Formats: sequence, structure tokens, C-alpha cells
Amino acid sequence: MKYLELGTIVNTHGLIGEVKVLCNYYGNKFSWKEKTTVYLEETKQLTPLIISRVRNHKQFLLLTFENYNTIELVEGMKNKNLVINTEEIINDNLPWFYEDILNYEAFDANNNAFLGKVIAFLDNNHQGLWEIKMTNKKTFFIPNNKVFINKINKEEQKVYFNIIEGLINND
Repeated sequence: MKYLELGTIVNTHGLIGEVKVLCNYYGNKFSWKEKTTVYLEETKQLTPLIISRVRNHKQFLLLTFENYNTIELVEGMKNKNLVINTEEIINDNLPWFYEDILNYEAFDANNNAFLGKVIAFLDNNHQGLWEIKMTNKKTFFIPNNKVFINKINKEEQKVYFNIIEGLINND
């Protein structure tokens, strides 16, 4: 099984067992719903938690879990990650996972020119960035935005980007 990190529990909220979650890129794209099972990652062990309540609060997500209805029961969850089994995700907002497309070849969709290889996806909780390593060993970044992503071909392991002038510094 493969698990995907959705966010980190940064604190408790109130006295009824609610936790404050700072979502990462996948967590922001995930459809958080009641009765969904997520897992608390603790020292090589996963504890299943069933979401009983979801609500937004500022830049955080507030979650309550079934059978965790006091602050004492959730206090130990602070600074731990929430993950989900990727097989359980049925979500149009997550058509693919970035970890699966590392080392794909990157191409300019306008002229089919080879750009390099996808070596990383950086998440800063606002705008993700694709890191591309060119054949000359230099790297550049492409914003993770539908405007720039033209097509992903899983069979050929290729990604096609809409490159605009000034995006790549060839110096």
C-alpha cells in the first residue's frame, strides 16, 4: 500500500477533541469529508482515524475524529502527520501524484523541445513548483498551474509544459 501525506496536526482547538491541521499541497486538493478514514503517522505505525466533523478556520482545517471527543485524547497528536491510503482516494482534484512522475522527461509543448527531467515537486502551501533539471545540469522551476501544464503522458513518462518567454534562464 502507498500512503500520501495530507497535512500536519499543528495544535488542538477547543476542548471537544478538535485538531487544527495545516494542509500541504495534497491536503489542499483532497476532498475532506465526514466518515473518511485517515491515518495518524506515529513512529512507523499508522493509527486509523475516522473523520466525524470538518470545517475551515483561517488557513487551517479543523477536524474532529470519531471516539476522540476530549482535548486529552487528541493532545498527543500534535506535530504528527495525517496520511491516506492512495487506493482510497477517488478525487477529480488529484488525477495523479507527483511522486509517480519524478524522472519523467519534460518537453516544451509549443515546439516539442526536450527540456530535461522532472526531479522534484516543491510545495510551499501556496503555489507548487516543478523542478526540472536540464542536460547542462542547471535547474529551473515551472509553477504548478494548469496554464503551464499541457499534458502528462504516463505511458511514455513524459510531461509537456506551456513555456512562456522568460520562464527558463539559459545563461
